[in-house]
Amino acid sequence: MGALREAQWQYDNQLPPAVNESPAEEAERIWIDDGIAELMARRDFVFQRRLRPQQGVTFERFAQAVDEFVMSQLCQSGISGSVLGRLVLAARCKSSGDAAAAADEAMNVPNPESMLQEIARTLLKPFAKEGVLAQAEDSQ
Repeated sequence: MGALREAQWQYDNQLPPAVNESPAEEAERIWIDDGIAELMARRDFVFQRRLRPQQGVTFERFAQAVDEFVMSQLCQSGISGSVLGRLVLAARCKSSGDAAAAADEAMNVPNPESMLQEIARTLLKPFAKEGVLAQAEDSQ
């Protein structure tokens, strides 16, 4: 019976199969994850390849995309008509808890943090290949 129990434990606790990512796909995924962290920390995530203009996503562009998302959500049912006013007042009064609650209500999604990360990911994805190439150029 011990062997059966051991086999069941191994089956229950096995890790999912590894995702077959190519090295290029893995590098792009890591680059995007790094960019999400930078944007969430209120910093630009930009790069420049040799002899080319600067590219990437600025915090301002990220904030604009979040604004566009929230504005599209405001017409949904279940959001108070005063949510933006409460958000502004809470921020002005330095009540971070109330500001966060109003911001979460305005986003109108189950997990606001995940949605912000997804917005950042959508903005970064078109730049991933060039961003990885720029990193490689910088390391040479």
